[in-house]
Amino acid sequence: MIIDNLNNCEKYMALNPDFKTVFDYLKSHDIGKMECGRHELRGNELFFNLQEYETKPVQKLEAHKKYIDIQVIAIGEEYMGYTNINNTTISEPYSEEKDVMFLNGSVDKLKADNKTFLIFYPEDAHMPALCIDTPQKVKKAIFKILI
Repeated sequence: MIIDNLNNCEKYMALNPDFKTVFDYLKSHDIGKMECGRHELRGNELFFNLQEYETKPVQKLEAHKKYIDIQVIAIGEEYMGYTNINNTTISEPYSEEKDVMFLNGSVDKLKADNKTFLIFYPEDAHMPALCIDTPQKVKKAIFKILI
């Protein structure tokens, strides 16, 4: 798992060629003004879902097997729960079709706002969309990079 300020994204571009594609896209597009939904950069290999939702005190802990997530807040802020998948137990088995499994476990909370990006690998269980003090509206891009 990686969390950092978007101003430091250059440091991570060498980790995966698609990281550069994502960060270059973010530099040239205002995702806060884009329509919600799926946006394809390279078909099922590289795309992002742009979502608007209200944060909540509790969410499901999840992990993926086929994709790396890069999550970027466009509007608002939230806590993101994180733990290594080895610290969890399965609550809902893996769905190949949706590339998600749901887990039980305790998490550390990381604050994410529109200056932050988070990268989650398959071993990184995460609990998105947690409210910080009170529920608020958030607009977030979740980039999916096929492993």
